[in-house]
Amino acid sequence: MKFSRREFLVDSLAAAAAGAVGGCATCGNAVGCTYPGWKPGEMDIHFIHTGTSENTFMIFPDGTTMLLDCGHVKKRKPGYAEALPPMPSGERRAGEWVERYIKRLIPQREIDYLMVSHWHSDHFAGIPDVAESFRFLNYYDHQYPNVGKYRRDIDDADFDVFQKWLEPAVKAGMKREPFKVGAKDQIRLQHDPTGYYRRVFEIRNLAANGVMWDGKKNLIDVAGEHVKQTGQKHINENPLSAAIRIRYGDFTYFTGGDLEGDFVGADGKKFSYEERVGDVVGPVCVCKTNHHAFFPSMRDAFVKSVRPQLFLSSAWSPNQQNVETLTRMMSRENYEGERFVAYGAIPDFRVRQFEKLGLTRYLTPPGHAVVKVVPGGFAFKLYTLSAEDESMRIVGVADFTC
Repeated sequence: MKFSRREFLVDSLAAAAAGAVGGCATCGNAVGCTYPGWKPGEMDIHFIHTGTSENTFMIFPDGTTMLLDCGHVKKRKPGYAEALPPMPSGERRAGEWVERYIKRLIPQREIDYLMVSHWHSDHFAGIPDVAESFRFLNYYDHQYPNVGKYRRDIDDADFDVFQKWLEPAVKAGMKREPFKVGAKDQIRLQHDPTGYYRRVFEIRNLAANGVMWDGKKNLIDVAGEHVKQTGQKHINENPLSAAIRIRYGDFTYFTGGDLEGDFVGADGKKFSYEERVGDVVGPVCVCKTNHHAFFPSMRDAFVKSVRPQLFLSSAWSPNQQNVETLTRMMSRENYEGERFVAYGAIPDFRVRQFEKLGLTRYLTPPGHAVVKVVPGGFAFKLYTLSAEDESMRIVGVADFTC
């Protein structure tokens, strides 16, 4: 990593102010300029902040595109919207803002892959809005063809709306097949005819619906064993989330939806499912936080296993940003080296709380977090873009080495 936290914040804020007044002299990668967009050979991960959902849009080195989750929370507890307001505003649903964001990134109206990590509304309810402008070519979720196998805590209204969109989309030609845990070639580059990038690019399917890859050749039905041991047939959606690890050269990225929780194993003892998955994931450059970094997730053992330079964390509840979890992620007892967390937005009272404990030095500026991996995957940039409007204006830039 090639910057200090103080330089990042001071330079970003000063340049953003200058850009707001008169623009920047030479645009491109500078703070105050417009995001430069994707180029062949780069990999972009757009962690889009709306204040009411989790949404990730990716462009791979050959131009293959993927939307991983796009949600919407209709009702939040009193005070949540005041602490973390919808962005850019509440005039549109989160899925509509995401749809407009993606339009600014790509000229085509087809997206190669759509993936749903699990059936919680903040992860899937916005997808039909995106589908108003884009056609998805391939679709995966964490449960097909056993949808609802452990059904619990699902918003039936949102789920029904999604299914009413899904079936016609499949009939219209969208390919739907089971997510194959353990596979490393199911989600693959679609626009790389010579295999140039395929040599250094891989997406490994790690877990889904309570089944995980053991890192070798075997699959472990963790949820099935839990049901057998406890007699409980219904399981919370969070630990059923689909998880993947992306490799591009030296760059690695983990994302696992709301993966968290404890299961009971064949020996009758309780264990952390998140920890088991973390053992298989191993060290990564960037990690999306499990379950928005809420209290039960991002435990010490998982953090020790993945030890990223950058955490990406969406939040629609102020409880998803807390001292306990942030301290674990930043603890030098878990792993050495500098690291940062991009929250998208942070309520003022949380900023003050983190400030008193010296934790603000780990926080990137608020906004959309865009990870741009350089060709070959030996380094990456973090661009923070303004989420207050649709300008794609850069408000922070940082360089990392993988």
